[in-house]
Amino acid sequence: MRSATIHPIGHHWQMMTSESSRTADAQLIACPKCNARLAFTRSSAADIDECGFEIYRLECKECGAPLAGIVDPADDTLLLSEIAA
Repeated sequence: MRSATIHPIGHHWQMMTSESSRTADAQLIACPKCNARLAFTRSSAADIDECGFEIYRLECKECGAPLAGIVDPADDTLLLSEIAA
Protein backbone atom coordinates (compact mmCIF):
# COMPACT_ATOMS: atom_id res chain seq x y z
CA MET A 1 0.00 0.00 0.00
CA ARG A 2 1.16 3.54 -0.76
CA SER A 3 1.29 6.38 1.77
CA ALA A 4 -1.08 9.25 1.13
CA THR A 5 -2.28 12.42 2.73
CA ILE A 6 -5.90 13.47 2.76
CA HIS A 7 -7.81 16.59 3.70
CA PRO A 8 -11.11 17.08 5.50
CA ILE A 9 -14.48 17.63 3.90
CA GLY A 10 -15.79 18.70 7.32
CA HIS A 11 -14.04 19.82 10.48
CA HIS A 12 -15.02 16.95 12.78
CA TRP A 13 -12.18 14.54 12.12
CA GLN A 14 -8.44 14.56 11.84
CA MET A 15 -6.15 12.76 9.44
CA MET A 16 -2.39 12.88 9.26
CA THR A 17 0.52 11.44 7.37
CA SER A 18 2.70 8.73 8.81
CA GLU A 19 5.36 11.39 9.45
CA SER A 20 3.21 13.09 12.09
CA SER A 21 4.35 13.16 15.68
CA ARG A 22 0.97 11.72 16.71
CA THR A 23 1.47 8.49 14.76
CA ALA A 24 1.39 6.48 17.99
CA ASP A 25 -2.27 7.50 18.46
CA ALA A 26 -3.23 6.73 14.86
CA GLN A 27 -4.89 3.74 13.24
CA LEU A 28 -3.51 2.76 9.85
CA ILE A 29 -6.37 2.42 7.39
CA ALA A 30 -6.54 1.93 3.62
CA CYS A 31 -8.51 3.85 1.02
CA PRO A 32 -11.09 1.36 -0.30
CA LYS A 33 -10.58 2.64 -3.86
CA CYS A 34 -6.78 2.85 -4.30
CA ASN A 35 -5.44 1.12 -1.15
CA ALA A 36 -3.39 4.19 -0.18
CA ARG A 37 -2.27 3.95 3.45
CA LEU A 38 -3.80 6.57 5.70
CA ALA A 39 -3.22 7.32 9.36
CA PHE A 40 -6.47 8.10 11.17
CA THR A 41 -6.91 9.80 14.53
CA ARG A 42 -10.36 10.09 16.09
CA SER A 43 -11.70 13.56 16.78
CA SER A 44 -12.68 14.72 20.24
CA ALA A 45 -15.69 16.46 18.60
CA ALA A 46 -16.92 13.78 16.18
CA ASP A 47 -20.38 13.80 14.61
CA ILE A 48 -22.77 11.13 15.87
CA ASP A 49 -25.45 9.73 13.54
CA GLU A 50 -29.05 8.89 14.47
CA CYS A 51 -28.03 5.35 15.45
CA GLY A 52 -25.31 6.58 17.82
CA PHE A 53 -22.32 5.80 15.59
CA GLU A 54 -19.34 8.15 15.38
CA ILE A 55 -19.19 9.22 11.72
CA TYR A 56 -16.42 10.69 9.56
CA ARG A 57 -16.24 12.03 6.00
CA LEU A 58 -12.96 12.50 4.18
CA GLU A 59 -11.32 12.54 0.78
CA CYS A 60 -8.26 10.56 -0.29
CA LYS A 61 -5.66 12.94 -1.72
CA GLU A 62 -4.02 10.06 -3.56
CA CYS A 63 -7.03 9.19 -5.76
CA GLY A 64 -9.59 11.86 -4.80
CA ALA A 65 -12.23 9.35 -3.72
CA PRO A 66 -14.88 10.74 -1.36
CA LEU A 67 -15.01 8.46 1.67
CA ALA A 68 -17.32 8.03 4.65
CA GLY A 69 -17.01 5.81 7.65
CA ILE A 70 -18.16 4.91 11.12
CA VAL A 71 -16.20 3.79 14.14
CA ASP A 72 -17.05 0.21 15.08
CA PRO A 73 -17.92 0.35 18.78
CA ALA A 74 -16.78 -3.26 19.27
CA ASP A 75 -13.12 -2.56 18.46
CA ASP A 76 -12.88 1.21 17.72
CA THR A 77 -11.84 0.53 14.10
CA LEU A 78 -12.84 2.99 11.38
CA LEU A 79 -14.93 1.21 8.73
CA LEU A 80 -14.56 3.14 5.46
CA SER A 81 -16.56 3.08 2.24
CA GLU A 82 -16.31 5.08 -0.97
CA ILE A 83 -19.38 7.27 -1.47
CA ALA A 84 -20.93 8.63 -4.66
CA ALA A 85 -19.57 12.05 -5.55
